[in-house]
Amino acid sequence: MKKIKKVLYIIILIAIIFSSNQVFALQNIKDAGDDFISQGSTSSVITTEEAWDILRPIGQVLVAIASVVLVIAYMYLGIQYMITDPQGKANIKQKLIGLVIATVLIYGATGLFAIIINLGNSIFA
Repeated sequence: MKKIKKVLYIIILIAIIFSSNQVFALQNIKDAGDDFISQGSTSSVITTEEAWDILRPIGQVLVAIASVVLVIAYMYLGIQYMITDPQGKANIKQKLIGLVIATVLIYGATGLFAIIINLGNSIFA
């Protein structure tokens, strides 16, 4: 009896799938997507200067936040280094190595980005 129900369900499922050649809901979604794409292709393209005007303040804020966090982290680890025992000082030195690497990455990436942008501007200008 269970096998007959399973076979019946499978036959009904196959009949539903192959009963129509086109699913109208999917066609509506495709049409809406095509309309969206055609609207985007007719709009004006953002220029490089407009992009820089938007992105430059965001980058400056992120670097400022990172600088404040780094200063606070250095001060915290410095105070901990002054008041701990020799075993704790070894642990703090390990943390300071990671903090120095983070500092180099943050400011190094900022400098590298500035160099790449300046070279790109001089090549393509």
